[in-house]
Amino acid sequence: MTITDPEHDVSDVAAVAALMRESLRSGAVRRMAVPLRQVVDDGRGARFLSMPAVSADLGLCVNKTATITDGPGPTVTSVVPVFSTTTGELLGVLDGAAVTNLKCAAVTALVTDRCADRDSTVLGIVGSGVQAWQQYLGVTAVRGITEVRVHSRTPEHAGILCERIRRADPGVRALVGASAEEATAGADVISTATTSVRPLPIAAGLPEHVHINCMGAHTTESRELPRSLLSTVTLVVEDMAIAVAEAGEIHRTAIDLESLETGSHPGLDGRPTVFSSTGHASLDLITCAHLVARPHP
Repeated sequence: MTITDPEHDVSDVAAVAALMRESLRSGAVRRMAVPLRQVVDDGRGARFLSMPAVSADLGLCVNKTATITDGPGPTVTSVVPVFSTTTGELLGVLDGAAVTNLKCAAVTALVTDRCADRDSTVLGIVGSGVQAWQQYLGVTAVRGITEVRVHSRTPEHAGILCERIRRADPGVRALVGASAEEATAGADVISTATTSVRPLPIAAGLPEHVHINCMGAHTTESRELPRSLLSTVTLVVEDMAIAVAEAGEIHRTAIDLESLETGSHPGLDGRPTVFSSTGHASLDLITCAHLVARPHP
């Protein structure tokens, strides 16, 4: 089976988020074998990534392999072969975009449901690409959002995303923000989904209950959010070791997804929360489990 269509709907997002929740609570994620991702740089601007994961509980072995280049055309190309751990059979080769997009929407739903105020109605999005749409799907899967503000460095792209949101739900007021500050000021939930390696100029004086999904580019030295903000919030990460290795020591006191789901953490302290995402192959595996089991034409 080959799945190349990256589109999915809210039912897929909800189903994968539920499978993630079940796998975290049961310890299935903890029992997975998930080595740190391997990155090979060719010295000429291209990188080659390997992100394996094996789960006896789910009976799957996956390995998302990707190339990242600066040349013309798509900058990221990825595929995910999926094998049975019991028979060794190749169950399918999935398009990496299909897996990544659904995974990001689902984990956003999972974390937002745990962290965001129940009465959240305003979503601010910085970014207007594929991941910005996944943020809209993930947040609206768990909160009754009535207003979405979108800012992009290309205003036309923000307008296109707003129109897509209006078509998806005519009851949602979708607006283009002239700046990141305008899009995020007073928002209950904020999602950043950009390629910026410098902190974005989001609004100062955010509400105390604000939840932020930080999904874009990162290094150990930089994120889309300023370090001054990261040091004053409750951080949530997929996995502590990977977050520290790939996004810096500031994540050493973060709450990981298993602790967030099982409640085995000291609490969210009533402070703003930030999901500082670095990605984790365990979530790719869970998403693959849903995709290979889903009926396909």
